[in-house]
Amino acid sequence: MSGTVSNTTLEDNSPAIIYIGDWDGEVHKGDPLVAEYTNSTFHGSSKKGDSASFRWNGGQVWLFGAFRANHGWYSITLDGLEKQSFNGQQDPDVFQQVMFDSGQLDVGAHELILLNEADYENKDPALSWVDLDRIMVQADGAQFDPSSSDFAAGHMITTGTPRVQAVMPPTGTPKAVYISSAPGRPTMEVKGMFGLFLLLLCLLVR
Repeated sequence: MSGTVSNTTLEDNSPAIIYIGDWDGEVHKGDPLVAEYTNSTFHGSSKKGDSASFRWNGGQVWLFGAFRANHGWYSITLDGLEKQSFNGQQDPDVFQQVMFDSGQLDVGAHELILLNEADYENKDPALSWVDLDRIMVQADGAQFDPSSSDFAAGHMITTGTPRVQAVMPPTGTPKAVYISSAPGRPTMEVKGMFGLFLLLLCLLVR
């Protein structure tokens, strides 16, 4: 790792954060409290299984978001270890809170996954939201620049859009497609062509 390790802040729309699922990263016009978030932006999910992942080369990391009346459970998995679960529900709402603090980490390569656990110990569908406001990490900020080689090496999905959807492989049995030789004229089958050839051959022998 090159450069200086220092506290670096990444906004929720950073291309270094990979969102999978139905995350809303657009301006939340319907939310009267959007201005309470850093720079009035955040990514929100209300569907179980939606995830946000983040890779970095550095040390300690902090996630910031809101705890709100309609929020539910979420989990954090750090470096493939056992996930930790947290309850994001709070009334009245509070913003720019520490959602997760990794504690001191050895400087090196790390990966964190934030997962929406909407029905963990809670079956109320109204309490299903999780949001991400920003990430602060002890690292060289150059690695999060999409134009750098370090970024290209550490991130496979780098669209930089505020909302990234995973493209899943197709499922099901493929169906054969038949193409005609011309519009409205079906292609002659091989069996029919062979029969015509035999008929011509018999006429020539006579």
